[in-house]
Amino acid sequence: MNTLTWTTIRALGKTDNANRWRPVPDVAEYFATIRSPSRAWPHSYAKAAQTQKFAKWLVTNRPALAKQLGVDA
Repeated sequence: MNTLTWTTIRALGKTDNANRWRPVPDVAEYFATIRSPSRAWPHSYAKAAQTQKFAKWLVTNRPALAKQLGVDA
């Protein structure tokens, strides 16, 4: 199982002026239980997106997007 890199994560969201990454609405439901980014912890969502757990969720719940990003089962 591939995990996502920063390059692929950037395609799944945007960063603000404080460098906090937030996901696009299509995958935002995965991050509902994860601490939201703050100035002190700007990469809380991005780090969660780099896990194998998220890659598996993406393949299961958003297979077309996973294929587009090169994430396989």
